[in-house]
Amino acid sequence: MIKKIDNSDLAAAVDLANQVFHEFIADGYTDEGRQTFTDYLDYKLEEMAEDLSTGHKKLWGFYEGDQIVGVIGTRDRFHVSLMFVDKNHHHQGIARALFNTVLADFECQQPGKPFVMTVNSSPYAVEVYRRFGFVDTAGEQINKGIRFVPMKLTVS
Repeated sequence: MIKKIDNSDLAAAVDLANQVFHEFIADGYTDEGRQTFTDYLDYKLEEMAEDLSTGHKKLWGFYEGDQIVGVIGTRDRFHVSLMFVDKNHHHQGIARALFNTVLADFECQQPGKPFVMTVNSSPYAVEVYRRFGFVDTAGEQINKGIRFVPMKLTVS
């Protein structure tokens, strides 16, 4: 089941993102990058809670029972800011289901009008986003130790 994450499940969603980041992505980052990512999630927890309540950011969780096994987040209207799936649930369509939920939400914001979705994908997830239809807009970049490939998807 997919549902919007509220403040009561925010800490669990952040924990999942941190866990998956450190299992699959962190090894390809510098110490600075790993710290930047961890600080972003930990430091911003209270701010993120406020952003969720105002709608500036949105998070959805894929739940198995009462446990979050996948999470996707958006910010700035059409930007995917994070997507993580627990390692025991990879290759089960969870990322696709979460992405389709976000796509439907974005389409509701722009009924009948084209829009462009963006993501700064970790090198680990580039192929996933390509399967969703995203294309690279530039080569790999590094900002504060965070490695990413800027990508976009035009939805018409």
